[in-house]
Amino acid sequence: MKTSKTNKTHFLLPDNLTKKHFLDTLKENFTIKQVENVTEPFSILDTFEWGLYQNNLMAIRHKDQSISLWDESNLFDDESLLEIKDINASSKFWWDFPDSEAKETLKPILKLRALSPVYKGILKTEQLNLQDDEGKILVFCQLISIYEPERPRTPVMRQVRISPVTGYTKEYGQAVKLLRELEAFKPTLPPLESLLGAIGISPQLYTVKPQLYFPATMPSRSAVSSIIATMIEKQRLTEHGIIKDIDTEFLHHYRVAIRMVRAAIVQLKEVFPPQDVAVLKQRFGDLARETNYLRDIDVFILDKERYMSLLPESMRDDLLPMFSDFEKNRQTEAKRISRWIGSRVYRQEIDELQSLFINGYSAVETQWSEKPTIELAVTKIQKTYKKIYKAALKINSNTPDDEIHNIRIDCKKLRYLLYFFGSEFKKKKLKVVLNHLKSLQDKLGVFNDLTVQGEFLKKYLIQMEHKPKKDIMLIASLGGLISTLYTMQVLERDKCIDELAIFSNDDNRQLFRETFIINSENKKVK
Repeated sequence: MKTSKTNKTHFLLPDNLTKKHFLDTLKENFTIKQVENVTEPFSILDTFEWGLYQNNLMAIRHKDQSISLWDESNLFDDESLLEIKDINASSKFWWDFPDSEAKETLKPILKLRALSPVYKGILKTEQLNLQDDEGKILVFCQLISIYEPERPRTPVMRQVRISPVTGYTKEYGQAVKLLRELEAFKPTLPPLESLLGAIGISPQLYTVKPQLYFPATMPSRSAVSSIIATMIEKQRLTEHGIIKDIDTEFLHHYRVAIRMVRAAIVQLKEVFPPQDVAVLKQRFGDLARETNYLRDIDVFILDKERYMSLLPESMRDDLLPMFSDFEKNRQTEAKRISRWIGSRVYRQEIDELQSLFINGYSAVETQWSEKPTIELAVTKIQKTYKKIYKAALKINSNTPDDEIHNIRIDCKKLRYLLYFFGSEFKKKKLKVVLNHLKSLQDKLGVFNDLTVQGEFLKKYLIQMEHKPKKDIMLIASLGGLISTLYTMQVLERDKCIDELAIFSNDDNRQLFRETFIINSENKKVK
């Protein structure tokens, strides 16, 4: 990003200071000439995770829908401004923006996230020249005021920035002195944090996988209840974004949270009565299944360019009708899911499920419910790894795809266990284990995605073939795409077999034995 090299000093003005008093005080030493005065409604934009804020950036959308982007050290500075013009109110993803430095800055931050308003107000920007009697500019001054729409006369924040003109250092010092007499003060917080705090905004950073920590001696059911309660809370934070259809990541994170809840219930089922496990698994499974089709469509639409690139250039346009169908189906399905999550029936169900775990799941004691968490963690992790490496030893070129997919599911179970209970074990060794597991999961994931995508497209192809009016070119391009995906799947299968051999070798088996044990360190209450 561009940065301004000019020396500037920022001050916040006290709430009780009137504009008249501010100007009258400056007039003691200067003649004031207003060179610009712009008042407009505006929105501060960020992602759900506050991605811009975390990268020390601020974006605002103007009345004409254009977007201004600054780094936090140069807020509202025209010299360091990056602009996105020629867009409309629906332009909210990086791919919606015309090529520009601002777009390249936002791309790695936004990824699949949309920019949406986190604050709406009225912005007044005044450029003032502090001059002498002869009209010479001595000091540049900018006054920024933010008002709430319902109180357009009372600013919630006023910031003044002054910068010197070469050769007039003394006059610049006089301006600083006058501001201090007005009890203007330099913010002690970083500029962006100071600005947001002044207008009453406190960023609530979101992560789909918050840090979990349980004392090793905590009863197992209490720990599992806490895991589930945390994941349901994360799930619920995504509901508003799904209802408004802000971006596809809300649904993705919703599904991840439910998947973790179901993993905790099924993998750690011994802490609950058996009859409760079946009911809970079914209820949370119903929530996940409701969103399956929308997520499938989202994945295809988001990956449109990749799918097109897999075909010869002469056949790529023949796929466009399929994506048009997906877009139409998505609109219909997204509205259905929005109505469902906004319904009284859904709220009653999720409220009831959430209430079961908030204060610890209440049920009859089981063999494992009161045992220390560390015992549950070690038992489950070792058992799951043992299942994976035993299955991996049997894998060969003739193994059915389903068996490889089953290993992928077990690897996912192992990854969840390591996430749930990772705080109980040594960080360095755990990191090595996670790196090995990630490498394997990445390859298994690609293999599974290709399989799922191929099956999805085959079903769509059958639908096309049964239509009275057949689009022959679309059917041909679909056949080519399905064939290409299958070829890729075969190659990925070989990579999975190689990676499974590494993951189940003697060194890794020894690493698991040494890492996931009960010893004097993790027995202690941390």
